[in-house]
Amino acid sequence: MEGVTLTLLAVSLILFFGFFAGWVFKRFNVPDILFLIILGFVIGPFVLNYVSPEELIKIAPVFTTFTLIFLLFDGAFNISLSSLIREFSHSFILTIFNFIISSIVVAIVMLFLGIWIGGFNFTLALLMGFILGGVSSAFAIPILQQVKIGDKVYSLLMLESALTDVFCIVFSLTVMEIINLGGFGFKVTLVQLASLFAVAGLVGLLGGVIWIVLILKVFKEHNYMIAIAYLILIYVVAEFLGGNGAIAALFFGIMLKNSRQLTSIIKGILTTKAKEKKKAFKGELGVSVTTPSEQFFYHQISFFLKTFFFVYIGILIDISDWRALVIGIVLSFILMVSRMASLSLTKKMAPDNRSLVNSIFARGLAAAAIAQLAITAGIPNADFIGKIVYVTITGTIILSSIRVYLVKRRLSVATNKVITKVEHTTARAAK
Repeated sequence: MEGVTLTLLAVSLILFFGFFAGWVFKRFNVPDILFLIILGFVIGPFVLNYVSPEELIKIAPVFTTFTLIFLLFDGAFNISLSSLIREFSHSFILTIFNFIISSIVVAIVMLFLGIWIGGFNFTLALLMGFILGGVSSAFAIPILQQVKIGDKVYSLLMLESALTDVFCIVFSLTVMEIINLGGFGFKVTLVQLASLFAVAGLVGLLGGVIWIVLILKVFKEHNYMIAIAYLILIYVVAEFLGGNGAIAALFFGIMLKNSRQLTSIIKGILTTKAKEKKKAFKGELGVSVTTPSEQFFYHQISFFLKTFFFVYIGILIDISDWRALVIGIVLSFILMVSRMASLSLTKKMAPDNRSLVNSIFARGLAAAAIAQLAITAGIPNADFIGKIVYVTITGTIILSSIRVYLVKRRLSVATNKVITKVEHTTARAAK
């Protein structure tokens, strides 16, 4: 009983700490994620030794998976249908470009360091490249929600983080299959990728339509917990059918966010009156299946999950192996530098938006999950790979948080100057 009490006390204190860190972020622009990682490291095995990674192994896969799907679902409430359609192709190109550049750079570095490490061949170097090739949606979504940017840039980065999670998982599992079975099919990999996206998109969209009908015709009320249960069901169905459950959750969230516009368009198609059609296609006749209070509830759950996820990352940091520590730090800086290649695809953006796109490069949940999977699958040097990955995740989160902090501070200064200029103009006009 005493252990249960101490655990609940720890949960309470971590949540208070997360709230305080969030307040510091909003008030002083110091990233809250840094505080959460530091807290995790402090309570981990190398400082207070209050909790060890081994104690979390049983719940870690379920926790990381639910965190990923819920953060994508909640983040979708900031994406409008028009911006999604407009930015998907651009985001897809940016995603592929950044993923390939990052994966190649990491693989080359690991292949070069393999001479020093020993037992690190081309296949393992490629596996490391794919594990660390994508931006973390668990990092990007909470950060983007606290930075005042336009829908266009938000959608672009949101979709990139969601897509790279899929790329990391698919290509990493493919390399692990090569290691275990010694076989590889390029065509099979492409078909698997297409299947993941197609099935996930279809399940998410159909799931959204069914949920809209259920809310409007059957339930006729908003039940937050049933919506979460339905979200988990969509994830399970997508995974069962061979798709990616996280992407399905993203599409489901987009459907709920844009339910007012979608239901209005449907009414416009069904009506024969010209005036009604005009109103319908403007979104004036639709009904939203989510309320502001419901969305606030989802944001609070995201806060809960984000807080414990980054504390968990801090716990995973292993400083006992100095080689893994050095390699992780080196890879963190290399990934930051390689992100600058994305500037070639964002020339038409405003300077501040380009800087923000260039600043979002942190690795996170997907990389941690794949590293754990590699250890479970018995991949050679998997323990060492895991140590490097956790250090790199932490390093990129710190560096990316600092870069975002500087961009956000610059945006705040620019906004204050505009407000001051408007106030002066108004004062002069009044005189």
